Amino acid sequence: MRPWKKLDSKQLVDDRWLRMTADRCELPNGVVLDPFYVVHERDWAQVFALNSEGLLLVVRQYRYAANTTCVELPGGVVDSGEEPLAAAQRELLEETGYTSVEWERVGSMFANPGRQTNRIHIFLARNVFSTGGQRLEASEDIEHSFVSIAEVEEAIESGEFSQALHIASFYRCIQYANVR
Repeated sequence: MRPWKKLDSKQLVDDRWLRMTADRCELPNGVVLDPFYVVHERDWAQVFALNSEGLLLVVRQYRYAANTTCVELPGGVVDSGEEPLAAAQRELLEETGYTSVEWERVGSMFANPGRQTNRIHIFLARNVFSTGGQRLEASEDIEHSFVSIAEVEEAIESGEFSQALHIASFYRCIQYANVR
């Protein structure tokens, strides 16, 4: 497949959260799309964190844009210059107060390559242990708990664990770690 040609790009938003452009693109068949919006976001890291009993550490937090509370895997943005593993370790510690010495990279995937530039990096942390309390940012209000794999699957069915990218990461880790 031949790539599109970017003919022009206008920056619409550029702040600490994201960058958005309106691009003028020529497709291989000669059709010009103007504008074609692109969201330039930083990569994200997500953690499938298991304790020594095989229970999964999940977080629960309110999500403003959807006006709902979600159960999710711990994780967040990969800061500029930060390696994805370091971001996963930092986010797990900040959101839950837990860490591990057993980390494995499970893989990565695009969030939405049709409009977004970023990837989600997925890590497995085994035998997590508490190092103290959470280290939340001012905008965060996060609860955490350990649940069974079956409880997460029930939460997916009920819609409580409802973010598509977290569901994809959850099942990718189930497959990778063979923890059913």
